[in-house]
Amino acid sequence: MVKTEVQDPALRPGGGPDLTLADVARRAGVSPMTVSNVINGRPGVRPATRQRVLDAVAATGYRVNPMARALAGGRSRMLSVFTPQLNRPYAAEVVQGAAGAAEASRYDLVVVMRSGGGGADLSLMARLSAGALLIQPSAGDWPRRGELPPHLVSVDGPGERVLGADNAGGARQATAHLLALGHTRIGLITGLRSEPQGPQTGRDDAAERLRGYQETLRSAGLDPESLVRHGDYTQESGARAARELLSLTPAPTAVFAAGDAMALGALHAAQDLGLRVPQDLSVVGFDDLPIAAAARPALTTVRQPLRRMGEVAVQLLVELAEGGTPDLPPPFPTELVVRESSGPLRRGQD
Repeated sequence: MVKTEVQDPALRPGGGPDLTLADVARRAGVSPMTVSNVINGRPGVRPATRQRVLDAVAATGYRVNPMARALAGGRSRMLSVFTPQLNRPYAAEVVQGAAGAAEASRYDLVVVMRSGGGGADLSLMARLSAGALLIQPSAGDWPRRGELPPHLVSVDGPGERVLGADNAGGARQATAHLLALGHTRIGLITGLRSEPQGPQTGRDDAAERLRGYQETLRSAGLDPESLVRHGDYTQESGARAARELLSLTPAPTAVFAAGDAMALGALHAAQDLGLRVPQDLSVVGFDDLPIAAAARPALTTVRQPLRRMGEVAVQLLVELAEGGTPDLPPPFPTELVVRESSGPLRRGQD
């Protein structure tokens, strides 16, 4: 009789290349099939035996391989995160929250950076994933409909299940703050607006922030159009747009940038031109990323709960993956955080 060793494709060794499922079974004093049943959560294993197997798995270093499990036809416990650039602080904050929620729900989280191309890789990830989180993609950076699993949640992007902050309300808070300080020439550096692709729905955070700024200025009897310049959420675009605004006559006395990285670029551009912040120019951002408090001067900004948004997105995905029909929460509230970069209009600036 030929003895056949059972090798579970849903496992990979974490204790060395030669470690097999049989090694775990021998340590626990059970069959390889029992080890497979325990790790995959199947019923019919006595509690004492289950504990011996779990102890043996921990001792040998075996870990669940979500890709192998999905390819073997088991239920995937892997969630994918698609983002254009993980080094963008915005995306990194959302992923931090998503990772914590995934771990709490015992799901694996795989981050896929998307910047053009990569369709084959995305299709594979979609096939292996129980759900996908899409973080603030620009028009050309988000996967096509056929490349994503049916369970999709987006943060400030396209899709039917989209999470985001009260962007218009946050822009109203920032603009009203500057008006209250006496500023009337308030420039805006917008973010990158998304372009519709087919019958997609979703949010456009840049458009919402522009709307909040415009509505607030109109309510004060001011022109909401002449001091608007476009950026793309990068520090470089913020500096470029700020230089354009500051070259005007008369120049704005305050700048609201619709993202903290752009606000930091505006702050540095002003300093390069010999302007003092906030004495000569007030600067306000949006997001409250870690760089905001670390800036010099510290950046006044609008806080949105990015980590909480990542947590809720994963909670929705888990509920969808397990057959639920979760309700989409309302926009997350924002909060104005006043620091050193905004100050009152000085005499002679008006």
